[in-house]
Amino acid sequence: MASMPTLPLVPVEEYLTSTYEHDMEFVDGVLVPRGMPTIAHSLLQKLLLFWLAQFEDEHHFEALQEVRTQIIEKARYRIPDVMLCPRPIPTGRICDVVPWAVIEVLSPDDTLAETRDRFLDYKQIGVGSLVLLDPEKYISYEFQDGSFIARPFKTLSLPEGAVAFDTDALFSQLKQKIRAS
Repeated sequence: MASMPTLPLVPVEEYLTSTYEHDMEFVDGVLVPRGMPTIAHSLLQKLLLFWLAQFEDEHHFEALQEVRTQIIEKARYRIPDVMLCPRPIPTGRICDVVPWAVIEVLSPDDTLAETRDRFLDYKQIGVGSLVLLDPEKYISYEFQDGSFIARPFKTLSLPEGAVAFDTDALFSQLKQKIRAS
C-alpha cells in the first residue's frame, strides 16, 4: 500500500512572523494557499468595506480585510476576506477575538471542500454570521448547519443589532463597476 506524501510542517512561530507574496493560511502545521482573487473579487471586497464602514461606529465594530485570524491557538489560522471585528480590536499582528461576521468572496480556484472547511472553522469559534459571495455569478450564500444556502441578504445579524446588508445592491454596484472599466 502506498503511503501519502508527507507535507512539510512549518512551526507556528515561523508562520506568524513571516510574510508571503500571496498570504497563506496555517492549518495544523501546513501552509494552505488561498484562492487567487480576480478583479471582480477585489472590487467586491472594496465595495464591502465601503458599505460596512458606515455602520462601524453605531454598532461598535471594525470592518477588516485579510487579517490572520486565530481559530486554534498555535495550530490554525485563517484569513477572512472581510470580517467584522468587535471593538476594541486586537493590537497585535493577528485577530485573536471572535469576529461577529465573516464574509468570504469566492475565487475561481476555491474548491467547495476547502471553502466549507474554512467556514466550519469560523463556526467552531463562534462566528455568528457567515456569508459567501460569488462575484462571478452574483449569488450570495449563508453558511448554516454545515451547508451553503443560496439566498439574498437584506440585513446582517450582529450582537449589536442588524445592519443593512443588501447583497442585490452590492452585486448591482459590482456590475456597474465592471461595465465602467
